[in-house]
Amino acid sequence: MSLAILLSTVLAASPSAESCSERYDHRLQTDLALSYEAFDQTEGQGFRELAYAGCQAEAADLIEAYIAANDATQSSLTWHIAQLRGEVGQTEAAIAAATSVLNQDEAADADFRWNDHVNAYLAFLRGDRQAFERHRAALHAGADNHPGNSINARLWDSLAADFELGYAEAIARFAASSK
Repeated sequence: MSLAILLSTVLAASPSAESCSERYDHRLQTDLALSYEAFDQTEGQGFRELAYAGCQAEAADLIEAYIAANDATQSSLTWHIAQLRGEVGQTEAAIAAATSVLNQDEAADADFRWNDHVNAYLAFLRGDRQAFERHRAALHAGADNHPGNSINARLWDSLAADFELGYAEAIARFAASSK
């Protein structure tokens, strides 16, 4: 999920639980047949419609239903579950999903530091400041090797001041300050 998508998700007005439930039920009937690209990679479609409406928990539920219905294996789906669960304070579910998308084959000197990004997120969720700072520093160290490292490092830099609040509160404050 790009920073722009993340911000639009968090900035969405909080709908009532009933409207999120209704939206979820509708998307459940229509979106499980979408292609992966339409469901996960297309603005305003699939889970993103729910996320943009402020229904992050239901968006994560929809992704889980999509994975089950389609036997989908794309790690981006699980990463989006991790992000959405973290945004609504479902920390244990976010940790489980994020842990599962770590790249076991990533070389220590990889240009794109995916594992450092995920591990910074995991450290934030767990409240482990020392690990968070270590992975954030690794992203900064790799900024010249891949633009994704710089983008991810800037995200963590933006959230670092609110580390003690926990991820859900920190990302909400970040989004509110970005309006």
